[in-house]
Amino acid sequence: MSERLKTVGRKNSLLTGRNFQQNQAQAGAVISRLNIFFSVLSWQVLSAAKRPVVVVGSGALQREDGVAILSAVSTIAQNARASSGVEDSWKVLNVLHSRVASQVAALDLGYKAGVDAIRKNPPKVLFLLGADAGCISRADLPKDSLIIYQGHHGDVGAPMADIILPSAAYTEKNGTYVNTEGRSQHTKIAVTAPGVAREDWKIIRALSELTGVTLPYDSLDEIRSRLAEVSPNLVRYDDVEEANYFKQANELAMTVNQELLAAPLVPPQLTVKDFYMTDSISRASQTMAKCVKAVTEGAAAVDEPSVC
Repeated sequence: MSERLKTVGRKNSLLTGRNFQQNQAQAGAVISRLNIFFSVLSWQVLSAAKRPVVVVGSGALQREDGVAILSAVSTIAQNARASSGVEDSWKVLNVLHSRVASQVAALDLGYKAGVDAIRKNPPKVLFLLGADAGCISRADLPKDSLIIYQGHHGDVGAPMADIILPSAAYTEKNGTYVNTEGRSQHTKIAVTAPGVAREDWKIIRALSELTGVTLPYDSLDEIRSRLAEVSPNLVRYDDVEEANYFKQANELAMTVNQELLAAPLVPPQLTVKDFYMTDSISRASQTMAKCVKAVTEGAAAVDEPSVC
């Protein structure tokens, strides 16, 4: 079976073999060329494909013109679907959430990205739940704001906190995660949490009791029952949740600003200096620190793009 894979942006050593074709151009030109590629080769390649797949990384969508990029890619995916005649259940457009673990689960729970609302309307109490990306600093808040940090490894959020509540790392607690394809999965405790660290839900449950608004669950089973009420797919383990509203999403995408920036599409893995230390656990690792030193000595590396 013949396979044709098309990549957009700079050549990446992580990509190998299987007839890769490389487009090297600025963002606007890349999208335009990709549209041209589709119109020229659709009947030759894509219309013959039984299972066309378009994958876009979440990093590209975090750019200022991310909505415009998504709109263009969505149109390409819709055209690929139409020309291939693939069934409606096939996922042509796929977003690769590669920068934040279980980001899909957060979106399922109603999470909204960005901290502008906090800066515009600073809270009296800011609760940082494992928030170690450095999106908010003390300078963004009034001097009398109370900051509570719940997390592990004493990372970025801990030094700015007035109160620290030590929690368990992912290896030290039961957890529910959703992978990038929308498949809910659960993990079990591998090692015991050190000292007085506790599982996150137990800390929040204790706080609710102290503040007089006791939450109605006392066990992990009750927690999962609540998850089922908020987002039922989170407890349908190992099942992929259907999300094939691509036609409607494409129509909505046409209503936003379609202007593309001239900045090149460059995978951050090519230049980020702390590629091996992008979370609280790896930042606390001496081994990972040695990896960073080996990569950055004499290299023109840059800071990792913010996930905020």
